[in-house]
Amino acid sequence: VGSQQRDVEAWDAVLEATAQCFERATALVGRTGVRPTFVNLGGGFPARYVDGIPAVETYGRAIMAAFDRHFGTAQDRPVLLAEPGRYLVGDAGVLRTEVVLVSERSIDPKRWVYLDCGRFGGLAETMEEAIRYRLRTPHDGAPTGPVAIAGPTCDSADVLYEKSDYRLPLALRAGDPVDILSAGAYTTTYSAVGFNGFAPLAEHFV
Repeated sequence: VGSQQRDVEAWDAVLEATAQCFERATALVGRTGVRPTFVNLGGGFPARYVDGIPAVETYGRAIMAAFDRHFGTAQDRPVLLAEPGRYLVGDAGVLRTEVVLVSERSIDPKRWVYLDCGRFGGLAETMEEAIRYRLRTPHDGAPTGPVAIAGPTCDSADVLYEKSDYRLPLALRAGDPVDILSAGAYTTTYSAVGFNGFAPLAEHFV
């Protein structure tokens, strides 16, 4: 169903197709000796980023309704497995970054905020601004203005957010910390080793 799936109905068509595969496989049991016994729903369960998400119970009800619809309610129907990794660990992580530079350009109404961690430092999921993390600064609550947010490397692709409507405090300065919230999923595993001389993300467990 895709990663960070916010549509609770997305599993319906997938389970319908899977049920058809089960029917075909079951019809071949006499020839193959192999009987399918479980369905892996995979991942897709979302974490809480900028955009709101339904409660996980809403997903459960929608998935079970689709499962009943396509597989019936007999006791011998397949076992369901799921891989809710992002949902489980997303909110468990905070990525602490530091502002390297705040740049104002006469040709751009947005300030450019450069952080010491970028796309190659673990924030690969900002590609095409697909995952929009929530941010926290020491100046939250103060007046804000529109910003573009970029990483520290010399790669032109190291721009996290330019099209999304991010606004950060006007008081933000180099040296200020910026916490990237709900960063528990994939960030450390995406962190490149030594890209442009930057060390991979350090992990601290509390």
